[in-house]
Amino acid sequence: MTMNIVKRILTKILPEKRSVSYDPTTAVGLPYGFASSPLSLQLAMQLSVVYRCVEVISDAIASQSWEILEYDMAEGFVDNPFHQSAYMLNLEPNPAMSRYILMKTLVAKILLEGNGYIRIIRDNRGDPVRLDLITAPVTMFMRDNGSIYYEISGVGYNDIYYQPGRPSKIIQVEGYDMIHVLNFTYDGLIGVSTLRHAANTLGISYASEQTAKSFFTSGANSSGILTVEGKLTEEKAIAIKEKWKDALDVSTGNPGGIVVIEKGLDFKPVTIPPKDAQLVESREFNAIDICRFFGVSPSKVFDSKNLTYSNIESFQLGFLTDTISPLDSKIENEFNRKLFRPSLRMKTRLNLSIKELLRADLDAKANYVSKMFQCGGYNVNEVRKECGNPKHDHENANKPMVQINMQPVDVLGVKQKPIDKKVKINEEE
Repeated sequence: MTMNIVKRILTKILPEKRSVSYDPTTAVGLPYGFASSPLSLQLAMQLSVVYRCVEVISDAIASQSWEILEYDMAEGFVDNPFHQSAYMLNLEPNPAMSRYILMKTLVAKILLEGNGYIRIIRDNRGDPVRLDLITAPVTMFMRDNGSIYYEISGVGYNDIYYQPGRPSKIIQVEGYDMIHVLNFTYDGLIGVSTLRHAANTLGISYASEQTAKSFFTSGANSSGILTVEGKLTEEKAIAIKEKWKDALDVSTGNPGGIVVIEKGLDFKPVTIPPKDAQLVESREFNAIDICRFFGVSPSKVFDSKNLTYSNIESFQLGFLTDTISPLDSKIENEFNRKLFRPSLRMKTRLNLSIKELLRADLDAKANYVSKMFQCGGYNVNEVRKECGNPKHDHENANKPMVQINMQPVDVLGVKQKPIDKKVKINEEE
């Protein structure tokens, strides 16, 4: 009996656990182990296509504001702009950053590192009062009962960022206090960076960029072999080589210099010309291939080769439905299941508004508002609100309206009886 009690106490104090994380600081490579050239995150971001893809996706998510919907018995879920968490979610999640920067950095970490972490700071009632973006290394652990907790290592006094020269510590955070958004995942627990799967393409792309850089840095000079009739001493060969290098090396300021060679010397170039190596074609293909990994249309990275006036709208719609909408749902679901207390989760919802992404497309906005007004979805004042205009004071401006030039199918062609105005007046009296 006593041993069982002691065992239970020790289990609570030292719960059995297993780490389900990998080191986020390792080089980016394919998880299968056959990546020819693992590319670090910093080198990958030097590629213009990778930088632009991350910038486009993170900017789109960061531009969306949070709608806090509360359930009402009469009207269903209604937006409450004065909710106690509205200021935290839409303006200042923590004293160090704005909502835009928080969401943009979160999405960038999801795409590039595979996982994005936000720690929820709560008051005594359990309501969220602050959201801290975690940039320090995070390790995820799973207990035997399936519950999750995280360990944030190398954290400074402010409990968010590591500060060199100051003592650091490890902070343990329970799973319900950590918003954890995954990228693509194999086990549902830890996300995998997009760069890991695109390692081969990124390696080829980076090598192409370096080849182009080296070619132009050398002044478009080709390497080769100098042959001479007869036999050269080692000192003579070194002297000829250094003379040739000084005349053509870009570091000497003479990338297009003139070489004077002695009689009997012959130069044979061995460098493959960029045209034969298909350098330009490879760089164009690499850009499209990287866009495939990130789910971004090439038009978003300023590749207008296949862009026309008729398909530009389709590309934009595809970006919203295929790339942004799934990521919105992923982030919304994680926020909804962890941000609020369990007693409030069923009657409070968070929704990322898509309106901010469409406000520059005035034609599409006008078409949407017009159709909503015609079916009674919007009244006059709601239409004016969408357009940023003040409300009308007339009472009819708050009434939804519908068109009346529709009739049932079974009365088509049937002549209607005229209405007797006198009878109508008597009925009203």
